[in-house]
Amino acid sequence: MILLRFRVENHRSIRDEAELSLVRPSLTTVRPKDQDWVGATTRVAGIYGANASGKSTVVDSIEFFQAMIVSSATSWSLRRRLPQQPFRLASGSTPEPSAYAVDFVFEDVRYQYGFEITENAVRQEWLYDYPSTKHRVLFERDGNEFKFGRALVGSPKLHAAATGSRTLFLSKAAGNGHELLGRLFAAFADQIVVADFSEQDRNRRLHQITEGIAEGDIGLNDVKTLLRVADIGIADVGIDESEVPDEVRELSKELNELFHRHLEPEPEEHGEHGEASAATEAPSTARPALQVDVIRRALMFQHTGRNGVFPLPLESQSTGTLSWLSLALPALTILRSGGLLVVDEIDASLHPQLSQVILRMFKDPDYNHTGAQLVFTTHDTFLLSVQSDSMLIPEETWFTEKDGDGATSLFSLAEFPTRPDQNFSKRYLDGRYGAIPRTARSFLVTLLDEETKDHADA
Repeated sequence: MILLRFRVENHRSIRDEAELSLVRPSLTTVRPKDQDWVGATTRVAGIYGANASGKSTVVDSIEFFQAMIVSSATSWSLRRRLPQQPFRLASGSTPEPSAYAVDFVFEDVRYQYGFEITENAVRQEWLYDYPSTKHRVLFERDGNEFKFGRALVGSPKLHAAATGSRTLFLSKAAGNGHELLGRLFAAFADQIVVADFSEQDRNRRLHQITEGIAEGDIGLNDVKTLLRVADIGIADVGIDESEVPDEVRELSKELNELFHRHLEPEPEEHGEHGEASAATEAPSTARPALQVDVIRRALMFQHTGRNGVFPLPLESQSTGTLSWLSLALPALTILRSGGLLVVDEIDASLHPQLSQVILRMFKDPDYNHTGAQLVFTTHDTFLLSVQSDSMLIPEETWFTEKDGDGATSLFSLAEFPTRPDQNFSKRYLDGRYGAIPRTARSFLVTLLDEETKDHADA
C-alpha cells in the first residue's frame, strides 16, 4: 500500500479538515503517466510544531482511522457508543460528526476510502477506485442506505444487511469473506504500523519483537545487525525462556472467572430493528479474557565489558537502546513488506544520528525497494539542514499550529516560496514558517521576583 493523502476533520484539536499529502507536486493527474507511483510520492513526511500544537493529534487520527476499521465489526461492536473524539472547544451541546479519508494505491490501483461517524452511528462511508481519469463508485453509504457500483461483485447487499449502524461496511464485509474488501481490510490492518510516544506502546512493541523472534517471524540476525548499527556495546542477543509457575496460571484462571461473572459489558435492550444486541448474543468465547502464557519469554543481551561478556535482561537496557530496537525493527519489517510506519516523537530518546539512519532507510531506494513510507513528528530541526544525511525537502516537511480558538491547522513547507540553497532549519527557528512556541518570558521574572520576596520576608 502507498499512501497518497490522509484527511481528517473534527478529531481532538483538529476542528476543520486537515490534509497530509505524500504526493509530489509534479503529479498533477489522477495517475502518473509512467505508472510509477513510488516516483510520484514521497517516502517520508516530518511534522514539526510547538508543544501541544497538534502533532500527536495527527498521529492519533491515523491510529483511530485504523482502529475503527479493525475493531468496529469485532470488539467495538460490544460498546454502547463509538469512541468518537471530537473537537470540544466550541459551543453547542451536540458534537459534529468526525470524518476520516485516505487516497491510496493498492495492487497498482488507486482507491479512495473514508467514513464519517458520530458516537452513535456511522453516518457516511464510501469506497471509490480510479480505473481511468475519473473515480468509479464501488459503494456509498448514507446511514443504513447503501448504493453499490457494478464493479463491486461478491453479493455486497448480503453483507450490507448484516452491517450494524455502528459498524463499518468494509469491516463487516471483510469479516464475512468478501474478496476485495478483505484484501483492503488486511492492507489497512497489517500495512499501517503506529508507534506512539508512550512507554506502554514501546513495551508492547518490544513484547511483539520478543514473541516474533521466538516464533521465527523475526530473524535474530536482524536484531543483532540493528544493534551493531547503533554501536551500543551489545555483542549478542537471545531469548530466555522459563515456565510460568503453576500458581500464576491458576490465579489467571480465577481472575478470568471473576471477570466474566462481574465485569461483562451490560447488554443493550434492543438493536435498531428489535433484535438483541451483539453484547447480548456474544458467546463467552468471544468475550475478552486475561491470558498468561505457559512459557515466559524475555530478551537477554550480551554486553561487552573489560573482563568479558555479561548477560543483562531487557529491563537493564538504556532507554535509548529500547527506543532504537522498538522503532528500527518495525521500520525494517515495513521496508521489506511495504506499507506505512507512523512514529510520534521519533527523536525522543534517540541520538539524532539514529533518527537520520531511520529516515535514510526510507528515503534511499537502495534500502527501500517496496516504496514503504514513514510519517513522523519531531522537534529535531537538524533534519531540515543541509548538514543532515537525510535532509527533508519542502514537500516532506509539515507544520502544525493552533489558532486562537485552540484548533490545529496542518500545512506544508512547500506552500511557502523556497529555494534549494535556503537554510530551512534557521528560517523555521526564526519563525518564518510559524509553528513555533509563543513564549512569555516575563512570567519567569515574576516567578523569580516572588521567590526573592519570599526569601526576604523569611
